[in-house]
Amino acid sequence: MRATAATNHPPRGAESGGEQPRKRPRKSHPEPLTFLPGQWLDVHIPSISNAGGFSITSTPADAQVLPSLAETASVEAIANDEAGLPPLNSGGRSPYVELAVRHAPSNPASAWLWRPTEEILGSELSIRVGGSFVWPPSGVRLTDIQNVVFIAGGVGINPLISMLSHLNNDDEITTTLRHPSFNIHFLYSTKLPQPGTTTTTATATAPAPAPAPITQSPESALDQILFLSRLRHIVNIQSQLRRLRITLHLFITNLDEKKASPLLGHPFDDDDDLRIHRRRINADDLRAAAASGDDGTIEPGKTVAYVCGPPGMTDEIVGRLEGLLGGRERVFYEKWW
Repeated sequence: MRATAATNHPPRGAESGGEQPRKRPRKSHPEPLTFLPGQWLDVHIPSISNAGGFSITSTPADAQVLPSLAETASVEAIANDEAGLPPLNSGGRSPYVELAVRHAPSNPASAWLWRPTEEILGSELSIRVGGSFVWPPSGVRLTDIQNVVFIAGGVGINPLISMLSHLNNDDEITTTLRHPSFNIHFLYSTKLPQPGTTTTTATATAPAPAPAPITQSPESALDQILFLSRLRHIVNIQSQLRRLRITLHLFITNLDEKKASPLLGHPFDDDDDLRIHRRRINADDLRAAAASGDDGTIEPGKTVAYVCGPPGMTDEIVGRLEGLLGGRERVFYEKWW
């Protein structure tokens, strides 16, 4: 699909903390797609009156042409083994943008994007980039940051996966600026999908993968959780590169010990890349994530926090984090309904 980009930012069904971006007049000619990690696209389809708003889950570097494999083959961080993403070839890969699009037949824009690839490939769309819930944080110098806290609730994972992927890919081979090394604490609260359901994403250059069959192994159950496999992949990469120090905690809110689940009996605390909890995120979790060292000391001037999730969860967590970090200047949030 071809896309015509614009820079006007209309409102969407999300509430963000912080200032709204400045509005600019729409350009009359196409321009390169540029955005910040955490932003969304409003997609205007010619045959549909209302635009559809979808989170961007890829990175700004993905929207640029990748150099040839001869130049990048030795860089582990660009490994791309997830189904549905454009494959690498000897000539590099074409730029793409990945959107989180729920399979919702009642939403005309979503239903259009879920049509068979051959029916929509090559269509020209108009898009608008929007959103102020972005990395890097506004008003904070990156050199002052040592600790980054990401907290996702359900589909609130969408903008945060773009941010973390950006930090993971932020090295000499991309056109983005290199960031300092960070301690990153990622807390992800979600429900385990029920058997027979699936979550997926689609890109503008490749069809969405077919739903994977539900099996009874713990790993297969975890693979059904949106973006968890990508999160774990990033954690494993950084455990080798040692540029980002990432801890990943998964909070499964519908894991009942009285009900059958392939995760029951799984050694939750033994995985190096993941710790699983059968509960919601609590105050102790937030305090531990905001701490700067093993002694539990919290240094607000060295920490930033990003929260994205349902309104009730977001309000509670943002309030606690503002108390821990001494105000709202270093707590950034977006609410989803």
